[in-house]
Amino acid sequence: MFYKKTLQRVLLFVLLLFVVILNFPLFSHHTGSSDSPNATARFVDPFTGKREKPANYLVITQDYYQSTRENSHLFTTTAFAELNFFDGRFALNASVPWNYYQQRGREDAARIGKTYLGFKYQPFFDLDKPYFFVIEGSVGFPSGPDTDRFTGGNYYTGSGFIKLGYLYEKWSFVTKIGGLNPLSRPQPNNLQDNDGIPFYLRKPSATPPEPEYEFKKTTLISAYVTYYLKPEISLFTGVLYRNPYNGVDYSKEKDKANPSYFTEASAGFSWNFSEKYNMSLAYRYPLQRDREYRLYQSAWTLAFSMEWGSD
Repeated sequence: MFYKKTLQRVLLFVLLLFVVILNFPLFSHHTGSSDSPNATARFVDPFTGKREKPANYLVITQDYYQSTRENSHLFTTTAFAELNFFDGRFALNASVPWNYYQQRGREDAARIGKTYLGFKYQPFFDLDKPYFFVIEGSVGFPSGPDTDRFTGGNYYTGSGFIKLGYLYEKWSFVTKIGGLNPLSRPQPNNLQDNDGIPFYLRKPSATPPEPEYEFKKTTLISAYVTYYLKPEISLFTGVLYRNPYNGVDYSKEKDKANPSYFTEASAGFSWNFSEKYNMSLAYRYPLQRDREYRLYQSAWTLAFSMEWGSD
């Protein structure tokens, strides 16, 4: 019954997506200057479903994580919007995730995740060249003390990345280097977690317990290769490395359940089914397979994006 409900949710999402697709008018694919080999290359990140270069677009991403460490299936729906300026050299963006936990042995739950505001900037290079260099940054805002409604950490987080991409005939190569940096200090949990009162305004009746987690800078490195079967359809595969394994919330427990790093492989395809609309599907596979500490068994990322204006 548990897996039947999971399958029904995934199939329902795919069905709704294709109903939306079939109601959009289709056009021949030619975004931007047709003289530029970079004009039709979308450079879609297989791990997030987002575009690498600044663009005017909205993307809805549906992630499905099978068998997480908490003995649940996790569905994460993320809305991401971006608006570019200065002919595609600079962009501002925002994202909000929504998490649904399908759990065994207890009631299902839903939470709003951490909200991010960010930017992208393309310096130096001619935008019509078959390569790009992008600087990306964002700030994640505290999710609040009410853990029955929000998740993602009640602290500020900064992220920054340098992205390099190159298009050669039918192949493109992209690498990203950066990470996450906590911008707040850990705050002690003082007897109440969800009452909304900051710990520094509360009169403690007992010594606050030591935090179970410490904030750590997190390094993220990813790379992927894309092969364009035709301008509209491409296949991709990639790898991701993260250190520490648990991200910013780093457990102080030094045991097998908290290894120092995490790696993941991904493969999938991207389809530009009109001038402005794109769909991508990626299968993600954690390379740490020990049942005691893997984040999840496997994951799928389905993304649908819509552009507006010109590149």
